[in-house]
Amino acid sequence: MDLKSTYGTADHIRGLTPLAGLLSRIACLLLFAMMLFTFADVVGRYFFASPLPAAYEIVSLMMPAIIFCALPLTVLREGHVTVDLLDSIVPRAAARVQAVVVHLASAAALALISWRLVIRSMDQLTYEEVTDELFLELWPFSAVMATLCAIAALAALANSILSLTGRKAWG
Repeated sequence: MDLKSTYGTADHIRGLTPLAGLLSRIACLLLFAMMLFTFADVVGRYFFASPLPAAYEIVSLMMPAIIFCALPLTVLREGHVTVDLLDSIVPRAAARVQAVVVHLASAAALALISWRLVIRSMDQLTYEEVTDELFLELWPFSAVMATLCAIAALAALANSILSLTGRKAWG
């Protein structure tokens, strides 16, 4: 695990950092709640022959919530898994261009996903799609995921600007 400083990433940009910190805390709380919920479901199922109703549905709604809450912070801190086999032999100027291209491609991909989630959310609202057991409307979940993905796209764009202007710490 790399414990290097996040200096040089967009982690210190005002406006993004507090939001990313809040989202990481929400993701942690959701993960803990999912763990407790799964534990209670398993105990109820195997010891009392009475599982929690709609457990699968609730867990399946919590999982993307955790992922999309953690996504902006991960992008902001450049915390994705990377392969750096050739980094030691790539010239600094080429590494800078590579970083800009990678961050812009990431921002574009995240923006595309966000756009498609907005369309999906609007379709779910139009057709009044609900969950199978709890009859929760699905569109708010898709809308929140679209928003969080858009925030991650902005974080990738911020990292590309830092790389382009040379304010990113290399090495």
